[in-house]
Amino acid sequence: MKLSEKSNVPRILPPHLFLLTAILMLGIGYMETGSIGVRFWPLTLTAFGIWLALREKNRFVAAGTSFYPGEDAHKLITEGAYRFSRNPMYLGMVLALVGLWPLTGGYWPVAPFVLFISIITIRFILPEERRLEELFGEDYRTFKKKVRRWL
Repeated sequence: MKLSEKSNVPRILPPHLFLLTAILMLGIGYMETGSIGVRFWPLTLTAFGIWLALREKNRFVAAGTSFYPGEDAHKLITEGAYRFSRNPMYLGMVLALVGLWPLTGGYWPVAPFVLFISIITIRFILPEERRLEELFGEDYRTFKKKVRRWL
């Protein structure tokens, strides 16, 4: 079955929102300051965030379970970055956006950043937590008590 045929997987996924947010941040920063590229050193944080998100996605692939929001996982992943964050893929995207912000040189790019975190939390994280609690019961509740949502 193709991904597009799965009715429980949203058509707009977190990576799509991440790219849209990055474009909005850079565009708004350019409109505010008239330039891009004020500071390049934070791009290391952007690279680290993208690496973290991809590494943890690959952890799901290696475990043979779904990483798509809306699909049921077959295994509860608690190793790797999941020892520190219940959502390291989303955390990676947030870190990548934090690394882009100084590149804009503006203050207004924080608006799409805050909107991104809000949408990810409300539209993806909270429903995923409910679903994982239904699927894994006490194991997930124990994991939730030991590991924070973000960091």
